Amino acid sequence: MKITLDLLTTTGVAAFVVLLGRYIVARVKVFRDFCIPAAVVSGLLVSILMCLLKVYGGISVVWTGQLTGWSMNLFFTAVGIGFTAELLRKGGKLCVQIAIASVILITLQNIVGVAIAKMTGVNPLIGIACGSAAMYGGVGTAGAFGPIFERLGCDGATVIGVAAGTFGMVVASLFGGPTARYLIKTHHLQPLPEDQENVEITNTKEVHPLDTKKVSTAFFMLLLIAGLGVPVYKVLKLIPQVEMPYFVGCLFSGVICRNVMEALKIEIPEKEISVLEHIMLDFFIALTLMTMDMTKLFAVAGPMLLILIGEVLLACFFGTFIAYYMYGKNYNAAVMVAGLVGVGLGAAPNAVANEKSVMDEFGWANMAWTIFPAMSILIGNTYNPLYITAIQKFVAGL
Repeated sequence: MKITLDLLTTTGVAAFVVLLGRYIVARVKVFRDFCIPAAVVSGLLVSILMCLLKVYGGISVVWTGQLTGWSMNLFFTAVGIGFTAELLRKGGKLCVQIAIASVILITLQNIVGVAIAKMTGVNPLIGIACGSAAMYGGVGTAGAFGPIFERLGCDGATVIGVAAGTFGMVVASLFGGPTARYLIKTHHLQPLPEDQENVEITNTKEVHPLDTKKVSTAFFMLLLIAGLGVPVYKVLKLIPQVEMPYFVGCLFSGVICRNVMEALKIEIPEKEISVLEHIMLDFFIALTLMTMDMTKLFAVAGPMLLILIGEVLLACFFGTFIAYYMYGKNYNAAVMVAGLVGVGLGAAPNAVANEKSVMDEFGWANMAWTIFPAMSILIGNTYNPLYITAIQKFVAGL
C-alpha cells in the first residue's frame, strides 16, 4: 500500500520531527555529550520507522519534498550574507588550508576504497562508487557516476553508490560531533570570546523584543538574494565536468549582496537573518533525513560494507590527526573537523548540522561556521568529479 503525503502534511511532519528531536536531546544526556544534532536523532528515528513499515507492513510513504531544496537554498543564502569583507580577509589562509585538506581526503577515499575492493575480490570501480563518489560526493554524485561505471563493466554501480551515499548520510552525523568533542576535551579547547559577542546564547535570560518589520524585511531580503543566486548558478553550471549544486549560486549571491550592501551603507537585519538561518537549517535537515529511504542500505553488504567502514575510519582519523592541525589546532579547527566528517561522509546538511551541534554545546566559532561549509563543498564539487573522471578508466583496468 502506498500513502502519498502532500506538501503541507510533509512539512507538518518535518516540524514535528524538529520538535521531537529537541525534546529527546534535552532529556537524553548522551546525545548532548556527543553533540548529536536534534533533527538527526528524530529524523533517523522516523526514517527507520518508515523502513520497518515498508519491509514488514508493506506500507510505503511517498513524501512531497519540494521544500527540502528551498529551505537548503535559503539557509546557504543566509550563510553567504554572513561573509563580511573583514571575515574574508581573515580567512584567506584558512581557505587554502580547507581546500588542501579536502583534496587530500577525497584522494585518500578512493585509494582506500579501491585497495579494499581489490583485497576482497570485487570490481575496483566499486571502491570509487563507495569512495569519494558516495562519501564526499553524496548520493547525487554517486548516482551520476553509477551509469558510467556500469558502462565500464561494474554491474550495479548505481544502486551500490546510492546505497553507500545513504549510509554515509547516516553515519556522518553520528561520528562528526563525537570526533570534535574528543578534540575539544583532549586539547582543552575554548571558543574565542569575540565570537560570542554577537551570538544570542540559548540559555540566556535576556529578552530581545520582536520587531515584526525587521523579521519580515529579513525574510523578504533572504528570498530576494536567494533568487539573485539563480543567474550565478547558471554561470557556474557552464563549467565543464563539474557538478555544481544549486545552493552554491545562492551562497555566492549572499556574499556579493552582503558586501555591496555594506559598501552602500544599507542596513542588514543580521539577528533576524540569523534566526531564519537556524530555522531553515533545522527544517531541511529534518526533511532530508526523515524522507531518506533506508531500504537502499540493504544493497550495502559484504565487501561494500568493509569499504564503508574503512571510509568512516579514514574520515575520523584524518580529521583528528591531520586536518585538525592543518586548520590551526584550535577550537575553530575542532568545529571544522566536525564539518569535515559531515561533508566527507555525507553531504552539506551533515556538515552544517555537525558544526551547529558542537557549537550549541561548547560555543560559537565564526570562521568555522561561515567559511568552512562553503569552501569545503565548493572544492569538493569541483575537484571530486574531475578526479573521478581522470582515474575511472585506469581503475577499471586494474
